[in-house]
Amino acid sequence: MAGTTASDTTILDVNQALYDALSGYIDVNPDTGVSIIFDLPAADSPPTEPTLSVFLYEIHEDLQMRTAQMRVPTYHADTKTSTIAPGWVNVCCNYIITYWDIAQTATSSPGSPGGAPDNTSIKVMNQVVNALINNRQLADMPGAYTRMIPPKDELNTLGNFWQALGNKPRLSLSLSVTVPVFLTDASDSAPAVQSTEVDMSQQQTGRF
Repeated sequence: MAGTTASDTTILDVNQALYDALSGYIDVNPDTGVSIIFDLPAADSPPTEPTLSVFLYEIHEDLQMRTAQMRVPTYHADTKTSTIAPGWVNVCCNYIITYWDIAQTATSSPGSPGGAPDNTSIKVMNQVVNALINNRQLADMPGAYTRMIPPKDELNTLGNFWQALGNKPRLSLSLSVTVPVFLTDASDSAPAVQSTEVDMSQQQTGRF
């Protein structure tokens, strides 16, 4: 039986790059800070610590970008051989980002109650915004870029989204990340061109 084909890990790398960008602005100290998870808290199991949820809910090919590259042959002069290099396709990863305080409430730290203009939820989401707009290009991921977008229809309205989680609506942010996902390298080769020949002739045309 043939082994499985290795998959491109770009989408997994996006999660790590987002974590690095967010943790640069948010205190993620395990004892006093905010936990960043790439999932949604369970409706019947409220977070026991302040939690930032970065939930990937949709992946699709970005058909609006025309910069994808199909597989193309590459000539190697030293060995006089050609290989067919893998191309890449732009893939769009859509996230919804929310902050969940302890016991799914909007309460904040002492001196900054949940109803205050500078409550913890607003502070954390402000840090999220700053992290994202200052990391349009994700670190160590050439061709990957982020943008904040309006809520998408795929969520079937945010009201239904929150109702499904059994929780009241809260401040959320929709994020779209476009990344180039490389096609599988099948190690195909093409015969090298050994010589070229051009035959040219001149034709005379008469005047009328």
